[in-house]
Formats: sequence, C-alpha cells, structure tokens
Amino acid sequence: MSQNAYNDFKEKHPFILNSILMAVAAIALFYIALLFIDVFTSHGQERHVPDVRTMTLDNAIEALENAGFNWDISDSTTFNEQYPPGVIVDQDPKAGSKVKAIRVIYLKVNALHPRGVKLPKLQEISIRQGLAVLRSLGFKSVEVDSIASPYGGLILQVQVNGHSVSPGTSVGINSHIRLTVGDGSIDNLNPDSILDSHTIDSIEQYNYEQEVEDYKMRHDD
Repeated sequence: MSQNAYNDFKEKHPFILNSILMAVAAIALFYIALLFIDVFTSHGQERHVPDVRTMTLDNAIEALENAGFNWDISDSTTFNEQYPPGVIVDQDPKAGSKVKAIRVIYLKVNALHPRGVKLPKLQEISIRQGLAVLRSLGFKSVEVDSIASPYGGLILQVQVNGHSVSPGTSVGINSHIRLTVGDGSIDNLNPDSILDSHTIDSIEQYNYEQEVEDYKMRHDD
C-alpha cells in the first residue's frame, strides 16, 4: 500500500484502521508475554530430583545445587532412631520426580538428639494413669513389671534406661521406661512399716476411686 493510499484509507476508515492497529499491538504484547512467561517459569527446563535421603545435610545441599535446585529445611526437630543424627530422612518432591529447576526441594533432617521431656512424678499413682501420662508425652518404649506388695496396680518404682531418675529430670523421648507396680499379693502387712503417711493416703484415695468406678460400672450395666 502506497503512502497516498494509506492516507486515503486512514481518512475514509479511521475506525477500521485503529482497530487493525490495536489488534496488531495486542498480538505483539501477547507474544512478548509468552516469552517472559517461559523465562520466569523455566518452561522446558524440567529436571529429575536427585535422591538425597540418608545424606548429610552438607552433601545433600551440594547435590541439589549441582542439579540446579534450591532447597529449604522443612523439619529438623524430630529424631528417628532408624537414621544417624543429622542426615536427610525425607524430601519433597520425592527422588526421581521431574520438576522445574526453580522448584524448591524441602528437606526433613534427623535431629541431632532425641527431644527431651521432663519426667513427671509417677510414683504412687495407678499404672493405668501412669501409662496414659507417658503416652500423652510421646514415650513409646514402656515396660511394666511387678513386685510383691499389698497395693495392687500402684506404681512403686520408675527407672529410665536402667537407672532410677527423679521426677522433673529431662530424659530423651526415646528412652526406655520401666514401671514397677505392686501386685497386691501381700495381705497381712502393716503399711506404716514400709510407706509414709502421704503414700498411704494416696493409695487409699486410689482404692476409693477404684471402688467408686466399679460401683458405677455395675449399676450402668
């Protein structure tokens, strides 16, 4: 189209000309946007995520960065005794996944030490209550044995990993707890000779609560 023809068309059909120019501009902007989207989203740059599980954190970071990935730690407070301290126990996305290079790989690192918990006072309470308290705190390794005693079902001794530990002591959540309870086999024994008045009161309270509970169960049935 010559310059004169263009000017003539512009004068006779300004609306059509403007519409054509706007359409061309929109197409150009759309194409430029697609180019920028490809750049910012790393289109066509998918990569396989390396397997960094069981690696130390330093080695895992090196492997991920060499593969072109960013990384972040999602958890480093949980201790899993099946893995050495400080190694990667899980990752997201999973190993072998094909993702874009800009994707962040989240790492779950095994804690250096088991989480510490203050041991509650367990002596002189029922074994059922003691087990409930330990489980609520997260202890999983709990053993129960018994000794001859007139107070059946009452916790008399507490050991942590084979040693006596005072209430309030911080112990690892993976520690082995041994609870020794009375078996109620001794009948003719003066409790004043082996227990102080506070312990006797606790035992009597426990026995009273048991009687009340048994009474309620019988009448509920």
